Amino acid sequence: MLSLRQNAAHPIFRVELDQAAYNHGFRKANGVADGWLWFKSDEGVPGEVALASGINPDGSPWFLAVEHAGVAAKLGVELAEAAVNPPAHFKGAFAFATQAELRAALSRAFHLARSLPTFPLAQYEAEVAELGNTEVERIVKERVGQGYFRRALLDYWNGRCPITWISDEPLLRASHIVPWSECRSDSERLDVFNGLLLVAHWDAAFDRGLVSFDDEGRALLKPTLSEEALNLLAPDRARLLPLDDAHRRQLAWHRERFGFSESATAFRA
Repeated sequence: MLSLRQNAAHPIFRVELDQAAYNHGFRKANGVADGWLWFKSDEGVPGEVALASGINPDGSPWFLAVEHAGVAAKLGVELAEAAVNPPAHFKGAFAFATQAELRAALSRAFHLARSLPTFPLAQYEAEVAELGNTEVERIVKERVGQGYFRRALLDYWNGRCPITWISDEPLLRASHIVPWSECRSDSERLDVFNGLLLVAHWDAAFDRGLVSFDDEGRALLKPTLSEEALNLLAPDRARLLPLDDAHRRQLAWHRERFGFSESATAFRA
């Protein structure tokens, strides 16, 4: 059974938990309660986290609780085997055998919180608040927005293309599902669920409507692609795209926009 240390953490363990929080984006201590140490970001990233040690002599198991509902939901999928009951007002909690696992989850929680709606939008709006609506200023706004959108996608997708697992950042493109110019609002333009982080050749094919994805995350390809293009894309080796329902809604638009029928050929790795 996983047991939380109910009283204050041992001083050594407390220092280690403080360092773990600080090194992974949650740099402001925000209280102590029932054995949990609470932290928040000093960059305005939304949502508190809480850390705790267990009752074993080495401090294990190590516990992480997250307040941000979106982060809790995503971690709940990625860390299902580690889920435990969260403390009051937190949306999810997880237990880990080692500090290394705890630190990795903390890092993931921070990057998710920085990427999920509506934090990128808030950063964008703050930066462009003084800009007007001249042609030059509109170009500047788009450049700023694309920068925040790219960072959000890098954060959400763990810095790698989910289709190929290529993580060389210069080769990765921030692909809008509904293009910037066709979005109905800045909220949609900056929404991480309106984007995919794709390696350059997949991005080019997706942007031109030569490939899309079904609701299961399988690649769909147009029959007009040449043999050389298919060899480059290697769809038979493409990994399933892990999708949220919000991705699926946007991808339905993309499939309709570029004429992918329900009978389009889907490739499963």
